Amino acid sequence: MPTDNIEEIKLKQGESTEIQLKGLATAGYVWNYTTDADKNVITVSKDFAISKKLTQKNVGASADEVFKITANEKGIVYVTFFQKRSWEKNTDPINTKTVKLIIG
Repeated sequence: MPTDNIEEIKLKQGESTEIQLKGLATAGYVWNYTTDADKNVITVSKDFAISKKLTQKNVGASADEVFKITANEKGIVYVTFFQKRSWEKNTDPINTKTVKLIIG
């Protein structure tokens, strides 16, 4: 895996971290992720960050997307987040972010 622009995060078993990514859901772009880990090593959940700027004055604004990652087992895990439209099957993501989790 290339090491350029990879954020490294150290966690202990049972600890969690949050990754907040700029939302564009109103344009159809949503964030998803892939990981090289066994499904038991980490747990990932997704939510939206609703800020004060998202009011009636900002109709059409997108909320940022927040992924909570919980470390369940020791190891090194790469998680790659990608932002794209679900119906555009043969297109590259418009944004990506890779995180290296070191779980001790």
